[in-house]
Amino acid sequence: MKPSSLSFLALALASTVLTTLPASKPANAQELQRGETVLERRRPEVEQLGIRLGSFRVLPRLETGVTYESNVFATENNTKSDAIWVTQPRVDVRSDFNNHALNFSAGGSFGNYFDYSSENYQDYRVQADGRYDITRDSSISGLIFNRRDHEGRSDPDIQTSPGTSRFAEPVNYYTTGADAAFNQRFNRLRFRLSGLAHYTSYEDAKLTNGVTESQEDRDRWDYATTGRVGYEFIEGYEAFVQGTYSWTRYRLSPDFGGINRDSDGYEVVAGLSNDLTGLITGEIYAGYLSKKYDDPSLKDFSGLAIGGRLNWTVTQLTTVTASLSRQVRETTFTRGVQQASSYNRTVFALGADHELLRTLLLNARLQYRQDDFNGVDRTDNVYTAGAGASYQLNRYLYLNGGYTYEKRSSNLSGFDYSDNLVYLRVGAQL
Repeated sequence: MKPSSLSFLALALASTVLTTLPASKPANAQELQRGETVLERRRPEVEQLGIRLGSFRVLPRLETGVTYESNVFATENNTKSDAIWVTQPRVDVRSDFNNHALNFSAGGSFGNYFDYSSENYQDYRVQADGRYDITRDSSISGLIFNRRDHEGRSDPDIQTSPGTSRFAEPVNYYTTGADAAFNQRFNRLRFRLSGLAHYTSYEDAKLTNGVTESQEDRDRWDYATTGRVGYEFIEGYEAFVQGTYSWTRYRLSPDFGGINRDSDGYEVVAGLSNDLTGLITGEIYAGYLSKKYDDPSLKDFSGLAIGGRLNWTVTQLTTVTASLSRQVRETTFTRGVQQASSYNRTVFALGADHELLRTLLLNARLQYRQDDFNGVDRTDNVYTAGAGASYQLNRYLYLNGGYTYEKRSSNLSGFDYSDNLVYLRVGAQL
C-alpha cells in the first residue's frame, strides 16, 4: 500500500463512526452538539463499551479484510494489480478522571499481498498522552510516541527515475518523538506555547540489483517550537497570530553524497478561528514561510504559508469538511546532477459525511495535492476521489467498504500514474 493520499483517503473513508443507534430510532434522536460533526455524534445504545479497569476504559478493536489495488507499483505503463489482505488491530486505554487525563493507544496496519510479497508491510504506532489541569483556565499537555511506517511506491524518494525504482521493496522507517504544550486563558485572551522533538531513522533498503544499501544518512532530528496568541473579539470569533521556529539536524552531515542537509526555518501567520453557533466551526490562516539550508548547493525556500479547516453542519444528518495545508517536506530526489533540497506540499481536501440510517453512514472525499520541488524542475499534481460506507451490524460488529481513485500528473515524463483501490473489511470491538 502506498502511503500517498490514496492510502490516507481510503483510511479516512474507513474511519467513520463505528457506533450507531438502532434503525428503529428516529434519525434526529440524538441532536448534534455545538461544533460536533456527524462522525463525532454519540450513539450510546450501540457505542463501544470497552472493559472497565478502575478509572480507565480499555477499548480493543480488530478490523480485517481484502483490498484490491490496480497499480501496485505506481507506474505509468505495464501496471500490475494485486489483492492485499489487510489487518488492523487497535487498543485504546482512556482515563475517566474528573480532572486531568491520561491515555494510551497502540495499533497496527499489516498488509500481505497475494502475488507481490515484496510489497508486504507491517506498520504500527504506540502512544501515551496526557493533560494536567493547573486551573480551570490553564493546563499542560504532552505525548510520546513510537511508530513504524513505510514509503510507498508513489513516494518521491522511492520512484527516482521515470517508470522505475532502484528499490526492490518499500523502505521502512521509524519515528520516535515527544510533544508538549502549555495553554492559558485570560478572559478573552488565549495563549499557547508548544514544542516537539522527533527522531526519524531508516532501515537498510534492498535494491533491485540485490545489494543492500544503507539509508542512515537520512536519519534526522526534527525540532519545532510554536507560540500562539488569540483574542476573542466577538463571541465565537477569535483572531490569532502564530509563530513557529523549526530546525532539522541530520545524524550524518554531510551525507553519503557530500551534502549537508541541515536546515532552519520559520513560519509566521495570522488567522481567524470561528464558531458560528455550531453551524460553521474551524479556523483559517495565512502568512509567510521560510526554510534555509546550510549547504549552498541546496535551494532555500520562502513563500506563502496558508492553511485551515472548516466544518459545516448542513443538517443534523450531513456534515461537510474542508481543509487546506502547505508545508515544506524533506526529500532525497535527484534528477541527473540536480539535487532537490525539499518540496512544497499543498493539499486541499473536501469531504462529506451523511447519516442515511442510524446504522449506515455514507462518506465521500475529494482531494487535490501539489508537490513542487525546490532545486529540481519537477511538479506533481495529484487528484484523489473516493466514496465509502460504514454499516453497524450490532454493538460488536461492523462493516467498512469503499472505493478510491488517484491520478498523478507530473511535468516529468514517465512519472504519471493512476490507481484504483477497492476495499471491504469487517470489524469487531468490545
